[in-house]
Amino acid sequence: MNIGSSPSQASPIFTGSIDITRTVFQMQQILTGSGGEGARTLMVDAVEVNIQIDGEFAGRVLQDTMEDKLNAVFAAAGMDTTVDSILHSGTDFLPQATAQRVVDFSTSFFGLFQQNHADEAGHYQATYFAAMIKSAIEEAFASAQDILIGLGEIAPDIEVKMDETFELTMQGINSFVEQQSQEEDEAEDPTGSILFKPTFR
Repeated sequence: MNIGSSPSQASPIFTGSIDITRTVFQMQQILTGSGGEGARTLMVDAVEVNIQIDGEFAGRVLQDTMEDKLNAVFAAAGMDTTVDSILHSGTDFLPQATAQRVVDFSTSFFGLFQQNHADEAGHYQATYFAAMIKSAIEEAFASAQDILIGLGEIAPDIEVKMDETFELTMQGINSFVEQQSQEEDEAEDPTGSILFKPTFR
């Protein structure tokens, strides 16, 4: 039996599967008391439910938790904005595509963050902003995983994809900080007179 569909779609999108097994069996119970022994038969009706979470459902849970966590950190940073439909435009839930959407969306608020922190140095702005959104993303992934575990068994390949999505997202944010630092360095030295930067190994 398949359950769960996206209400916003014209055709249903299945998000998980449930296997239900019903077993009926009899148990004989012997009772011993002051009046002797007695036997009675009990009918036992057992139902076993196994829920399997699929990748699309996991992706949608991650979207929802990401939205909540980013809204919270943006509000805490004094940014007058909310996330109405984070990632809902994308339907590709492969790790690379999901990570890229999370990075693109979350870093798109950097300009607003800079306006609210104009008195701070550029390198600090990028580093602090990245730490803030990384924290929200870490919480979102943890919350999504908790929700999914609470609903049922997460297939091993889905867990691997969620871990890969998380790693790619963190790498994308690190790349964003490096890019901002490089742009800041270029802004400080527009002549490009620095021919080489020493590399320490």
